Amino acid sequence: MPTFDMTADNFLHNPAFDVFTFGRSLVAIDIITRLKGLEFAEAFAQAADTEVEGLSSHLIHYQHLLQAKRAAGRPRDQNDLDNLTSWKR
Repeated sequence: MPTFDMTADNFLHNPAFDVFTFGRSLVAIDIITRLKGLEFAEAFAQAADTEVEGLSSHLIHYQHLLQAKRAAGRPRDQNDLDNLTSWKR
C-alpha cells in the first residue's frame, strides 16, 4: 500500500488494507493489522518477548505462525511452511 494512503481510518477500519509496508525490499517493515486464521486476543496472550542483538520484540507463538501461514494459503506462505517445518522433522 502506498504510504500516502496511510491514514488512521485506513489503518484501523479499512478491511482492504491489512498490511502496511514501510521501506523497500530487504529493509522493509510490515505492520500487519489482521492475520487470517487467528484471533488477536489469543495470539497476543501466547506471544512472547524476546531479544535479538539488543532489540526487544513481541513475537507470535510458533504454532500460531504456522496456523496463520496455512490460513493465508499463498504460494510464499506454503514455501514458508515447508521451511519452518522441515527443520523440526
